[in-house]
Amino acid sequence: MGFNIENHTCITHTEQVCFFRLVNGSVLAVIALLGILFSSFTIYFLALRRIKLANCKNLLIINVAVSDVAISTLGFFRGLGIINSKYVGVVNNSTTPGCVVYALSMNSYANSGMLALLPLTIDRAVAIILPLKYKCIITRRACLGMFAGTWSSILIFLLYDILAYTSTFQTVEYSERYHRCVVVGEYSYIEELCLISIPFLLILLMYSFMLCVVVSKRRQCGRFLITASGIILTSLVAYSPTVIADTWDISLRYEVSQILTVTVFYTGGVVNPLIYVLSHPVTQRYVNNLRRKKTGAAAFQSSVYPTEFEASRVRNNSVVQAPRADIVRLPETKS
Repeated sequence: MGFNIENHTCITHTEQVCFFRLVNGSVLAVIALLGILFSSFTIYFLALRRIKLANCKNLLIINVAVSDVAISTLGFFRGLGIINSKYVGVVNNSTTPGCVVYALSMNSYANSGMLALLPLTIDRAVAIILPLKYKCIITRRACLGMFAGTWSSILIFLLYDILAYTSTFQTVEYSERYHRCVVVGEYSYIEELCLISIPFLLILLMYSFMLCVVVSKRRQCGRFLITASGIILTSLVAYSPTVIADTWDISLRYEVSQILTVTVFYTGGVVNPLIYVLSHPVTQRYVNNLRRKKTGAAAFQSSVYPTEFEASRVRNNSVVQAPRADIVRLPETKS
């Protein structure tokens, strides 16, 4: 069994492996493309429509949506790269500028999902644990600070990768295991810890504590708490295989590894916008209006066009109750 080193495409692999790569790459590219569209719509819906950015909750949702757009964009090229590595910048088994740009962006932006989810978890944790002090702690300035801190950290790590690469402290090469360009260096694992593992554990601990408080004190769950919980849980499920495999260096079969640590990883960009849009009051009002119109139309149709049973009953009543012209009523006489 061989592999074409020129462009990293299937030539003499088994048909099963080549078919799996084709299907897996295509599915991942479609998922990532839907993630770009859905997350971009969420940003447009919140930032450019009638909903103001002064709302801290909207700013936190935008923070997650921007991260989903960046992750899904790289996931789209990742899916194409599984089919043919030239889409991630690899030509003739050599490191190209496109491969370097992809690897550095993947190392920082694609790993930003957990870090972008951390402010949303902090907001909900304060609302549940300290409800009376929520407005004093989570102010507009605090939300802007968390938003700026999230992306400043990501840009700092990206700048670090660029400096480390230009100073030959780190190298970029194509990985046959991951089917993408990766950053190789002595301290490259620090970035994964800071952007994925540590935020993942913090979010898991805070959310578990939030659930304990909600259950023990019987707190009422508002709409935004339900929406945020859906987004947080979806992201935790999507990132869990990657965090577990990277932290404990678990070796998985090729097909299983690609499905759990690649395809599942990019589903958050599709599910998160759907959770927010479907649970938003505007969407619920629209669905309720459609339901009322449908119910009203059905009632109007039943009143104008009665059923066969109702029509027959009306006909029978009209026959019984209709006055007959051939019957002459005689005047009553006294006995």
